[in-house]
Amino acid sequence: MKSFYYVIQTLLHSRGSNLIKIISLTLGITVSILIFARQAFEFNYDTCYKDHERLYVVKSIWDIGDRHMESHITMGPVAGAIADAFPEEVESATVTQQWWRNSGWFRDNNRFTCHAMTGDSCFFSTIGIPLVTGNPNELTNPDVLFISRSMAREAFAEQDPIGQTLTMSRQLPMTVKGVFEDFPENSSFYGVRIVMSLASSAKHGWGYWGWRGGDSYLSCIRLRHAEDFDKVTARFPELVKRFYGDDSSVKYAIELTPVRNYRMDGGVSSMRMVWILLTLGGAILFIVTLNYVLISISSMARRAKSIGVHKCNGAGGNTIFGMFILETGIILLVSLACMALLLVYLRESVEDLLDVSLAGIFGWENIWVSLCVVTFLFVVGGMLPGYIFSRIPVTQVFRRYTEGKKGWKRPLLFVQFCGVAFIFGLLGVVLSQSYYVTTMDRGFDPMRVVVGQTDFGNSENARSTLANLPYVESAASGSNIFLDGLSGEVLTNAAGHDVSLRWMQADKDYIPFLGLKMKEGRNMAKDGEVVVNEKFLEIMNMEEDPIGRQVGKRDNVMGTIVGVLKDFPTSNPAYEPIQPLFITYAPNFNGTVLLKLKEPFEENLRNLNKDVREIFPQNDLVFKSYPGLISQQERSVTNFRNAAVLAAITILFITLMGLIGYINDEMQRRSKEIAIRKVNGADAASVLSLLARDVLWTSIPAVIIGTVGAWYIGNIWREQFCDTSSFPVIYYILIALGVLGIIVGCVVLRSWRIANENPVNSIKSE
Repeated sequence: MKSFYYVIQTLLHSRGSNLIKIISLTLGITVSILIFARQAFEFNYDTCYKDHERLYVVKSIWDIGDRHMESHITMGPVAGAIADAFPEEVESATVTQQWWRNSGWFRDNNRFTCHAMTGDSCFFSTIGIPLVTGNPNELTNPDVLFISRSMAREAFAEQDPIGQTLTMSRQLPMTVKGVFEDFPENSSFYGVRIVMSLASSAKHGWGYWGWRGGDSYLSCIRLRHAEDFDKVTARFPELVKRFYGDDSSVKYAIELTPVRNYRMDGGVSSMRMVWILLTLGGAILFIVTLNYVLISISSMARRAKSIGVHKCNGAGGNTIFGMFILETGIILLVSLACMALLLVYLRESVEDLLDVSLAGIFGWENIWVSLCVVTFLFVVGGMLPGYIFSRIPVTQVFRRYTEGKKGWKRPLLFVQFCGVAFIFGLLGVVLSQSYYVTTMDRGFDPMRVVVGQTDFGNSENARSTLANLPYVESAASGSNIFLDGLSGEVLTNAAGHDVSLRWMQADKDYIPFLGLKMKEGRNMAKDGEVVVNEKFLEIMNMEEDPIGRQVGKRDNVMGTIVGVLKDFPTSNPAYEPIQPLFITYAPNFNGTVLLKLKEPFEENLRNLNKDVREIFPQNDLVFKSYPGLISQQERSVTNFRNAAVLAAITILFITLMGLIGYINDEMQRRSKEIAIRKVNGADAASVLSLLARDVLWTSIPAVIIGTVGAWYIGNIWREQFCDTSSFPVIYYILIALGVLGIIVGCVVLRSWRIANENPVNSIKSE
C-alpha cells in the first residue's frame, strides 16, 4: 500500500508531464488500435461461415485476343457442371446473382431498403448460413423469397412472416417462404436481407443462362474435404473443354478461390493497402511507445533524488521497478478510459472512416489486437524506464544526477523524427493522388444530374412529365451510368478475331445530356445505329473511315456506326483504363433515368423525390445524386487519405510532446552551462543555435531515412492506380525541409526563455 501511495503522490506532483503522457498515449493507442483492428477484421472476412475451409468461389479467366481478364463472375451452368463432374468430392454447389443492392421492397405502403440476391435450393447449405425456418427446396419455385431474421422483425414485427408478401419495386409481389440468420458483418454478403429464388430469375428473364455468355453469376463450391482441392482443380481444363469447347480466339478457364481470400482476390480490398496501413499503425504504436519512454527518461535528473530517498528508507531495486510499472499501468488505464470516451463521442465519424461498426472492430474475434497493443505499450513503455530507474544508486540523494546524459534520448528522438518524416512524406503523396483522382476529368458532366432506376414500359408520357417539372432542365435514359463498369459483349473485328468490349443502350438524348464529346459523325437517331469510342476503333481495327461500317459477331450484324466519341472512362477512372465501348439505340424512356436539376440542387432533389411518389405511385422511383454516387465510388481513396491525415497529425503531436520534454530536460540539465556561456559573452542567438544544432545532428539523418521510406511506400501505393499524379523528388525534399523547420521551430520556442534569461538566476538556482 505504501508503494501505491507514493505512486499516486508522484503522479499528482508531476501532473504536467503526466498529462502530456496521457494525451499522447490516448491519441496513439486510439489510432493504432483502430488501424490494427480494422486490418485484423479484413483478414477475418468470410471466415464466418460454417466450415469455411471447405468453401470456394469459382474464378473465371478469359483471354480474348491480347486481353487477359480475371473475375469471380461466371456463367450460370459452371457451378452445376463442377458438382456433376465431381460427385464424390463436391458436397454442394450454388449460383447467385447480386444485382439488387439498395433495392426497394414494400409491405403495403411501407418501404424497406436492403440488398437482395438470388439463390437456389443449395444456397444456404453451400454458403454455411443457418436457416431459422423454412424449406430451402422452396427456392426452386418462382416468385419465392427467404428473408433475414432482422428483416422479418422490421417488416412483420411479431407476426409470422411465412406466407406473407413483399413486393419488389411496387411491381413484383413475392411470397416469404423462410427466414435465415443475418449475414455477419465480416461476410461479403453483409447487408443482404432477401434471397429470391433463382427460378424467379429464369421466369422474368434476369440474365442469360448458358455457356456462350451471360457471365453474371457468382458460383460457390463446398468440397467434402479440403484436401480434395488439387484433385478437383487438376481436371478443370478437361471440364471446360467438354462444355465450352475450344475456341482459338477466346480462351476460357476456371479456378477455385478459398472463400477467405475472395475479398482480397476480387479487388474489393488489396493486400497492398492492408500492409501499408499496418505499416502506418506500426509506426504510430512504435513512436507513441518510444515517446512515453523518452518523456519518462527525460525526467530522470529531476526524479533521481526522490528515488535515492526511497532507497535510503529500505526500498530495493525491485520495489522501485514495481512502483514505476504501477505508475505506467495507472497512466495506461486512464488513457484507455479517455480512448473509450473519444470513440463513443466520435462513433459515427469513426465508423464512417473505417466502414465497419465499432462492435465489429472490437468483437471477440478482434479483441486480441487491442490486448496486444496495450501489452506492447505496457511492457516496453513501462519495463524499460522502470529498469533504468531501478538502477539509480542511493548516492543520488546527496548529489545532482548527471550521468547517462543522452545515451537513451537521441535514439528515441531519432526514431520519432524518422516516423514524422515518413508519415508526412507519405501524406504528401496521398493528398496529391487523392486530389487527382477526385478532380480528374471523366469526359462528361455529372453536375446537377440525378439518377433513378425504373420501368415505365412503352410510355413516352413519363419523359415529358418529368422534363416539364419546374425544377428539371432536361431528361435522358439508358441502360447504365458510367460508374461501376458496363456489360460485356464479344464482337468480331476486321481481322476476324473475337474481342471483348463494353456495351450499353441509350436514347437519343443520352449523349448530349451528359456532354459527351463527339470526334466525328453524329448522334444515334433510330434503331440499328451505333456510336462507338476511339478505343473501340483501335481494338476492332477500324480507325480508317469508321462511319458507315457495320459491327457485330460473325454474321450477326448489331448495327452501323454513325458516330465516334472521344475516349472517356466508363467505370472507375482511378483503377480501370479506357475501355472499348459501343452504344446501341434504345427508343424507350426506361431503365436508368437521368434528370438535370436546377439550383438549389439539394432542395430540388428532395422536391423531385416527393413529387415522383405522387406522380408515379405504381413505380418505386428514387433519384440519387450522380456526383454523390461518384463520391461514394471514390470512398476507398478518400478514406485512406483521411487515415493518412489522422496518422500524420497524431504522430506530429506525439513527437512534439516528446521533443518538448527532451528540450525541457536539456535546459534544466544544461542551465549552468548556458549561464556560463552567457557570462562569457554568448548572446541569445548563439545559445539558440547551440541547442538547435544539437537536435539537428539527430534529426537530419532521421528525416532523410523517413523521407526515403515515404518515397518507397508511396510508389507502392500508387501502383494500384492506372493513372497517377506527378509527385517529383523536389516535393519530398520540400516536405523534409518542412519537417526540419517544425523541429527547429519547436526547439527555438521552448528555448527562447532560458536563452534570454539573466544568467545569474540560473547560477543562483544551482
